[in-house]
Amino acid sequence: MYDAGEQPYLCLRIEPVLAALQKLWKKVFKPPEELITFPELFEHFQALLQDHQKVMEIIADLGEKSGGDYVFDRKYLQDSVNELHVLLLHLIKGLNLISSNRYPDLYTTLDRIFLPIDAELRGRLSLAAEMPYVVGLEDLPVDHPELTGGKAANLGEISQRLHLPVPPGFIITTRAFRYFLEQNQLEDRIHALISAWLGREADTLQTSRQLQYGLLAGVVPQEVGREIRRRTEAAPFWAVRSSAHGEDGELSFAGLHESLLQVPARGVPEAYKKILASLFSPEALSYRRQMDMLGEEAAMAVLCQEVIASRASGVVHTLNLEAPETECLTVYAYPGLGRPVMDGRAQPDRLVVERQAPHHIRSREVFPKEYVVRPAPGGGEEEVTPAPEERDLPAISDATAQTLARLAISLERYFKRPQEIEWALDQTGQVWILQSRALAFSQISDFPPVEVADLRERYSLLLQDQGVVAHAGVGAGPVWVVESDADLEQFPEGAVLVTRYTAPWLARVVPKAAAIIAERGSPAGHLATIAREFRVPTLVGVEKATGVLTPGTEVTVDTNNRLVYAGRVQELLHYELLEATSFEDASEFRQLRRLLKRVAPLHLIDPQAPDFTPEGCLSVHDVIRFVHEKAVQELMDLPRFLKRFKGAQLWTLVSEVPMGLKIWDLGGGIDPAAQGGEVTAAQIRSLPLKTLWEGVCAPGVWSTEPIQVDFSGLMSSLTRTTEAATAAGFNLAVITGTYLNLHLRLGYHFNLVDARMDADPHHNHIYFRFVGGVTDLTRRSRRARLLADILAKYHFKVDIKGDLVIAKILHLPQEEIRRRLLVLGHLIGFTRQLDMQLKSDEDVPAYLAKFLERLQPLVDLEGS
Repeated sequence: MYDAGEQPYLCLRIEPVLAALQKLWKKVFKPPEELITFPELFEHFQALLQDHQKVMEIIADLGEKSGGDYVFDRKYLQDSVNELHVLLLHLIKGLNLISSNRYPDLYTTLDRIFLPIDAELRGRLSLAAEMPYVVGLEDLPVDHPELTGGKAANLGEISQRLHLPVPPGFIITTRAFRYFLEQNQLEDRIHALISAWLGREADTLQTSRQLQYGLLAGVVPQEVGREIRRRTEAAPFWAVRSSAHGEDGELSFAGLHESLLQVPARGVPEAYKKILASLFSPEALSYRRQMDMLGEEAAMAVLCQEVIASRASGVVHTLNLEAPETECLTVYAYPGLGRPVMDGRAQPDRLVVERQAPHHIRSREVFPKEYVVRPAPGGGEEEVTPAPEERDLPAISDATAQTLARLAISLERYFKRPQEIEWALDQTGQVWILQSRALAFSQISDFPPVEVADLRERYSLLLQDQGVVAHAGVGAGPVWVVESDADLEQFPEGAVLVTRYTAPWLARVVPKAAAIIAERGSPAGHLATIAREFRVPTLVGVEKATGVLTPGTEVTVDTNNRLVYAGRVQELLHYELLEATSFEDASEFRQLRRLLKRVAPLHLIDPQAPDFTPEGCLSVHDVIRFVHEKAVQELMDLPRFLKRFKGAQLWTLVSEVPMGLKIWDLGGGIDPAAQGGEVTAAQIRSLPLKTLWEGVCAPGVWSTEPIQVDFSGLMSSLTRTTEAATAAGFNLAVITGTYLNLHLRLGYHFNLVDARMDADPHHNHIYFRFVGGVTDLTRRSRRARLLADILAKYHFKVDIKGDLVIAKILHLPQEEIRRRLLVLGHLIGFTRQLDMQLKSDEDVPAYLAKFLERLQPLVDLEGS
């Protein structure tokens, strides 16, 4: 019998089934895809490029504002973020129109990136549900300081980006802190107590006691406690340290929060609560009120690291505050654990060390050691009296001091400010970085101002008044010219990067560079954006820089005044280091820098990498890089669009070179006077196709003479014939006045060229792809290596996989694009049957020399 009371239950059981059936019906009987025509698709691509450029300009403007030369307010930040969001929605929509909606996940990616940006602008910290309660230092998301706190974020960058030695450990995140407050019902109580204190209804000491009692009496949530216990199994004793939001970042909070050393593994959860309670110590409350950080920015992460049983500990100041003009740093060292130094109870040894390698010791003061703090056997610390013969011994050797100096200068170069670095030396002689923060110092009033006119008279100028400033500043080091991947791999720390072209794949050495000089590029380019992120002084558009600046020569780059000096200009370097940076303490600048961490970093560099996906996009810069790369790839894949060509008028190119090339003119690519279905090369108006064809038709390029084939090549070609003959292909060029997309099948070789040759260099690019051949894979791979070597000579970025060659070059002026298209034209003719002739690896350099010799009179790029 039917029971009316069961109806809701039945509905609940039936609805999922109906939903599944509806989904299946739509999948099986989906309506035909509504295709847009290729001209419409090309219009979307053009609009996408324009939006891409606008986004890069906004990012460049935000980066420029972070330099301190401009005044702005929060409305500027809000307007910029809103404009970025709208443009990125346009970009993603454009890519999905081009690709038949292949990338809908980008909308989710955009939400993931912009939700915390919006929360930041509203003054709220965004801690999404997928953020962990506990995370290992090696997996720390360095672009989320609101999750990990300033101290841990700094150490994460030092470990992951600089690969300097940092003790292993984990971070209990600010999300765990929020969860702790929620589970113990403390949020409303904390809000009420702080409001009363701010209203002068309660004094600081009373408010602090009540706040700290609530935290100490709380219970660590099970999920958090379980993860802490699991991770602390790795070592018997731990250092448990504060890492509040902003600590050791924009603000120092030095000594205001608790740090506990030599904590037994079982005691870490209780130590965790003590660190949380220190967030509301009387001193921390007063400091936070002074810095206007009593809202949601008051959040505590806790850093737990394995204890280093220190033979010696101390601090390095990368600036000698007593004599800043001496180009020295100061090392403070004391035996045992470092608390006596940080507490100011002991007189540490003091070493003055030259900042420049090999870091000679200028002076050393050794003081008696009255006591030493060391780990206690059962946990905690103990004070011991050193033996009489050890009281007056130096805490560290000269070699250790020089190692500390090298590490300290690396940190200063990375953070672009004088640093105060806590360190420890273990029993094996290994130096560990425990902490690095901006060194606070009073402005040195008697330091002489720098007059550029005086410097010009006293120092030799190598370059002046050239280029455009991408990031202002001063840097010095040996010149390192990057022209190949090998140059990039060997790039030394502290060198001046000199390059012909700006490109995203240079990004990995930017943190190591003292300055950057590029012959091409613009302040809105990818490399300029990354340089601003790392505060590396950068000039772009400096003509002939690679010819003027000799590799290995020491230079000083002053991008403020667009000058490059021979040698080190110490006055200028000191002035840059000591220049007042009070603007950085303003809340708007702090907020801008936090926003830029989600906007400017570029993580997606290699399109072939497995994380080059929507999920791999971690910043605004990543999204536009991904969209641009995929849009170009989609447009290059013309065979997918064949069904869009219905009704299109195709021209046939009449030429002495027998390619049977069909041309589809989208506008401006063919002489309007052309009639019928055929055109000659003289009637082509498309700049890239006209140039490429000029290279193909150059004398001696298109040879029809038979070649000698050895038995091995003949047999492998016969076995490949059946396999390759089934491959579909056609010769088609889609053109406009400034654009070319060319698909060529020449025998069993497949060439693809996608190029733009506009008056604006920002729009220009060449993508080249080559695959195929009739011989065995070994010979085809030799040909791929030869092509890669040739293209690299003309500064293409080249990747090879077996017999597949992929090359690209971006953002060059029209004339330089023209020269490289001439090269590709020659190369297309040169590679016909080339794998037949490459009988051994020794043939590759010989044919490389042959090609360059033949091309040199026609295409001279060395002076470009």
